[in-house]
Amino acid sequence: MSLKKTPNPCLPVRLAARLGPLALAVALLCIHPAEVRAQQAPVTLRDSSGETSVVADRIQQIGGDSDLLLATGNVEITRGGSRLLADRVELNRNTGEAVAQGKVVFFDGQDRLVGERVDYNLNTGTGVVYKGAAQIPPYYRLSAERFDRLGESLYGVRQGVFTTCEGEVPDWSVHLGSGQADLDGIVFGRDASFWVKSVPVLPWVPFFAAALRRERQSGFLFPEFGQNSRKGYFARVPYYWAISDSQDLTVTLDTFTQRGMGLELDYRYVLSREAQGQVQAFGVNEAFLDSRTSKGIDENRGWIQIKHAWQITPSMSLKIDSNVTSDDDIYKTYADAAGERARQRAETNVFVTQRWESWNLVGRVYWYQDLTTPRPVELQRAPEIKLEGIRQAVPGVPGLLFETQASFVSFFREIGSEGVRGDVHPRFLYPVPVAGLFTMTPFLGGRLTYYNQRVVRSAISQGPDNGYPVTVEKTVDDDRVRQQVEAGVQLETRVSRVFNVGGIGGISALQHVIEPRATFLEIRGINQKDNPQWEPGGGPTIRIDPGYEARTGIDAQDKANEVTYSLVNRFNARTVSGPNEEPVRWELARLTLSQTYNFLGVGEPFKDAVGEILIQPNEHLRFRADARYNVYGLGVRDANADISAIFRDFSVTMGPRFNEQAGFRFLQASATARVTRNVDLKASSYWDVTNGRATEARGGIDIHFDCWAITVQFIHRYASDDEFRFSVNLLGVGQVGTSARGSSGGGSR
Repeated sequence: MSLKKTPNPCLPVRLAARLGPLALAVALLCIHPAEVRAQQAPVTLRDSSGETSVVADRIQQIGGDSDLLLATGNVEITRGGSRLLADRVELNRNTGEAVAQGKVVFFDGQDRLVGERVDYNLNTGTGVVYKGAAQIPPYYRLSAERFDRLGESLYGVRQGVFTTCEGEVPDWSVHLGSGQADLDGIVFGRDASFWVKSVPVLPWVPFFAAALRRERQSGFLFPEFGQNSRKGYFARVPYYWAISDSQDLTVTLDTFTQRGMGLELDYRYVLSREAQGQVQAFGVNEAFLDSRTSKGIDENRGWIQIKHAWQITPSMSLKIDSNVTSDDDIYKTYADAAGERARQRAETNVFVTQRWESWNLVGRVYWYQDLTTPRPVELQRAPEIKLEGIRQAVPGVPGLLFETQASFVSFFREIGSEGVRGDVHPRFLYPVPVAGLFTMTPFLGGRLTYYNQRVVRSAISQGPDNGYPVTVEKTVDDDRVRQQVEAGVQLETRVSRVFNVGGIGGISALQHVIEPRATFLEIRGINQKDNPQWEPGGGPTIRIDPGYEARTGIDAQDKANEVTYSLVNRFNARTVSGPNEEPVRWELARLTLSQTYNFLGVGEPFKDAVGEILIQPNEHLRFRADARYNVYGLGVRDANADISAIFRDFSVTMGPRFNEQAGFRFLQASATARVTRNVDLKASSYWDVTNGRATEARGGIDIHFDCWAITVQFIHRYASDDEFRFSVNLLGVGQVGTSARGSSGGGSR
């Protein structure tokens, strides 16, 4: 580009003054003809590497035919994705060197840098920003005495300050001696220090790195520190790896001063819309553990959990849920939540399910580790195959219905009886409405159950092994078929009424529904004795329809003459709705009672009464409870309840957990409260009612602001297993997400 000299059409100022005011004004406007022409159109510079556009209030050529241009007043220079704004710019058209001063703003793509001066080479794309500050979306701020542009969005940093807080003196900042910033990815530096306001809390840190942007970025997450009375001081340092758009991995290094070094893995993947899963693993080398304390415990311990779900076709699916541990006590020692520490089994389930319109086929492998005993008494199932025909019409016979279940299981274990079992259980039903009052459904069915074992002693105690005796069945090989026929009738009805309540409590109407039901069952058969009790109480098995089996497990089916009766009361509510609003409908309350009576007169004819209650008056309050009660003086056998109150600034949940057979009675409670805009309190407890002590109690405080948060938590566990935890969360540093609120070490955890 060149500026050509043209004759000056303007009059001399002295002559114009003699001619009058109008001529004088024209002459004054024409003093700088180059500037007038620059205001009319931008100057375009072209070279082999591209175009540069220069716009300013005044553009003039310095030194006649010199290659230097001086642009002043609202200067804007654009080249590719870079844009330079300044009050004054000296530009060498030959070399591409530009020196900008006065309110300098440099746009590097979507990133914005402000400085006192910018030296920028338009041809090479390199340059220097002096006393600059960069704002990187969504909230990152980086300032430095000097930024050296090394490439697109890539800068060398000297005497830099990094933060995500606003203000001249930010709440926290990291000072860097030197480093490098990729404004599209990461900033890292050496000779760093961590400051709170104007105080260097950590005067020297050899190295610092932080991932930028709101997208998933690889990098270190914020560590967690604490002290445990059994494991000593500990630190958790996680690293997040964004492998791809569909995979990520969090690796956490754990250090326990009284135990050893551990490693946690959390790998998540999405193979497609139909297939995704997660792998979690923990391992620890207890090299620091006192040999006297660790006697009998392996030095290397851990667990692994694998979950995978694959919808192979619209009707076929595969699900894997696998939990494997190195020993029975690993969860008690290293798990965090009380429920995990009290686990009694480590189970592996693999399901393959094929569904048709009226049939379901499920294949399963079930493998578990009993964490309550060191003896290998686990009864594994590989495979278990179950076919279910849901209730359907029989072709050619109007009104007649048919349903069935069939299964095959191979049981095996090290100690105790093992073998195979096949079961076929068809049933025909014929519903008959009676005068519009109730429905009577007589049914008739049969059952064939094959065993390859016969029990010769119902129970025999296996000799002690390391002080742990066990009681097992004694069986011999014997192919036998249990043959049963069953008949009965089911009576059920439904009565409802609607009440208009006139908007009391925001409710316009209530519907009361009563559903009584009674089922009479008679079972007779042969070969019902001396069969293995592999599933006496309906233990861990496939339950496609939990209500299908009125009695307990398949092996417990015996001669029967009984009636099971139940009563369900429901209250359904509907809210008051305004103009153009749809009313909200929900189940306000439900009460269910059921019991079984045995007409055979053997033992105790009344079985345990079972009840369930649900009350949910609104979106904030909810009460649910279930219980099993023995009418022959044993009282409550099982009871569970939850009372929940959830509001914007406060929530509480509490309820008992009682199981007589398992031998535990617990009361659990948890609460959260927002004390102020920036302070949350959290507490939870598991109280052992039988022994009158807290199995676990937790209390914590979460202090959070716009760009940082602190979480402090104390955990008391029974048997002197106390723990203190402390973690700091800085917005945008050591996170996968974009919020500092609700810390605990970063968004990926």
